[in-house]
Amino acid sequence: MTQNEIQMYKELLELLEKRYDNGEIDKESYKELKERYKEKLEGVREELRSLKDAPEIKVSGEKTLTKDSVTVSGSARISGGKVMRDIRISGSCRINGDVECKALKCSGAVKTYGNIIAHGEIKCSGSFKSEGYLHGDNNATFSGAAKIGGELVIQGKLSASGSYKVDGNTQAKQGVAISGTSQIYGSILSQNTVKIGGKSNVEKDIICENLIIEGRRTVFESWFFRKLKKLVHVYGNIVAQNEIDIQDVVVEKDIKGRSVKLGPNTLVLGTVYYVEDLFLSEGVKLENESVKIEQADLKL
Repeated sequence: MTQNEIQMYKELLELLEKRYDNGEIDKESYKELKERYKEKLEGVREELRSLKDAPEIKVSGEKTLTKDSVTVSGSARISGGKVMRDIRISGSCRINGDVECKALKCSGAVKTYGNIIAHGEIKCSGSFKSEGYLHGDNNATFSGAAKIGGELVIQGKLSASGSYKVDGNTQAKQGVAISGTSQIYGSILSQNTVKIGGKSNVEKDIICENLIIEGRRTVFESWFFRKLKKLVHVYGNIVAQNEIDIQDVVVEKDIKGRSVKLGPNTLVLGTVYYVEDLFLSEGVKLENESVKIEQADLKL
């Protein structure tokens, strides 16, 4: 169909030239029609180029292909390439190479053996495993089990509930909300609020605008579990340009924030630096004396 469309617009341009040469059409109309046909022709050629780069998709079940999306229900195997449509999976899917797409939406079990670049939303429920990095231009939402072998870098907000594991950095420009169990072998980086609930290990730093680590939020929970291991372990530094409100945490290095609130069952092995306010609940342990600093000093 695409090759036929290319031929059609070529013939229309040839016919337009003849009509203009024969004086059958005025100059203004000629220019307008020529520009329109050339634009249509280039659009069809671009679509053809994208189809040549498109990955092979093998499906056991149902597959629906439209101009905007590829929808699979059942079992699918996708080779690497540019889809430049939304990928929607319901069931199981294996992606064997690097893939570039618009949105990625899946429910069920998805495993990828390459890198993923998504120019739209990423939304996965069930099991999601990627051996490469995951880059996105919008939000990313995971519910269930998510494991990423490289880094996660998105321009929107990351929301992960259930089990979340990433071997590199987690960088989400618009914020991070993690609940359940998480293991981050790199740093957490955001220009907005980072909120962690549940059990989590962060092997490097947390750098953000605001940080909230919920821990056990009720007085009864904090007292009853006071002798148990901390829920969250940060092996690097914590730096927040605004507020830090954490509890049930071990921080191996320094904490820096404008306003710092440390709740019950918190241990800081480094030094706490604050600009305006420092609040310490009963049960907080500081290895070093806290230090008041200037706002300009809120950096690693």
